[in-house]
Amino acid sequence: MAIHSLSANFRSFFGRLNPGSSFEATASSQYNTIKGLIEDRRGPAAVLSPTCFLQGSYRQQTATYSINDVDIVALCELWYPAASGFGSGPVYYRDDIFRIIAAPLLADLRYRDKVRYRPGSMCIKVDLGIKVEILPVVFKQGTSNPQVEPFMLYRPEKAQWEDGYARYHQGYLSAKNSSDRTQGNFIPAIKVLKHIRSIFNHQAVSFHLECLLYSVTDSVFLGGPADSIASVLYYIASVTSAQWYQARWMTPCGDRDIFTPTEWGATDWSRFHELLSRCSKVAQDAIHTSIQSQAIADWQAILGNDFFPATTA
Repeated sequence: MAIHSLSANFRSFFGRLNPGSSFEATASSQYNTIKGLIEDRRGPAAVLSPTCFLQGSYRQQTATYSINDVDIVALCELWYPAASGFGSGPVYYRDDIFRIIAAPLLADLRYRDKVRYRPGSMCIKVDLGIKVEILPVVFKQGTSNPQVEPFMLYRPEKAQWEDGYARYHQGYLSAKNSSDRTQGNFIPAIKVLKHIRSIFNHQAVSFHLECLLYSVTDSVFLGGPADSIASVLYYIASVTSAQWYQARWMTPCGDRDIFTPTEWGATDWSRFHELLSRCSKVAQDAIHTSIQSQAIADWQAILGNDFFPATTA
């Protein structure tokens, strides 16, 4: 257990790390407006009867600093393959689906000049200062319940449709964050790793960080912030990057291994693991030193002077 818990310092840190209410309001407003346009049963996308819902850091409450992107899934009432309508009707291909989902935005003066997508795009992007990415998806053959996953999404790098999950992924993260499993420390740990990634200029993908931490044993997250963060870093650093990479670490939904060249490349992972290992050594010093000012300085070395305060009111 940390000699100095620094509870007030960590409260201030997370207060600075978490997005403010103005960012939340902007993201919510843009989502609701775009959702309304796409789902409008009298609008140009009505032929696909799309249902929109959120995925990504905004939905999963893992955003840091500001909410600078909103990820929307537009689930169309079509079945893969070749996306035929329920029962009967015309067949829609990837380009048809993207064109139809983009149509209500292109018809709206607020958005028409801000919509971007190409034949090789995975999403329809809307640049509003806050970035909105709309992912058109279809049902897997034989299902018609929007709550049942996987759905099918188009992977442009492979030029094929693949299984995708959004609600299930969110459900797994929420369950692991519950008080009876990690005392609500799992989601904050994701934010801490995203913060470390940012201040040290690494390019790790947020989804991969979520999957990495999901694989960490629940008990590691227990305790106050100093103990929880130090334990998570130690857990990751206690195994070499090669040993991590040689193991098979699946996403929470079990659909794919995150440690592959097409997901998280070995070189990039090794560099990030090295960073977390350095942070782990400093965090161990922070929780074991009897000198409070030294503990604060150690946490500042990991989390940044601008975020982790030396003093609190």
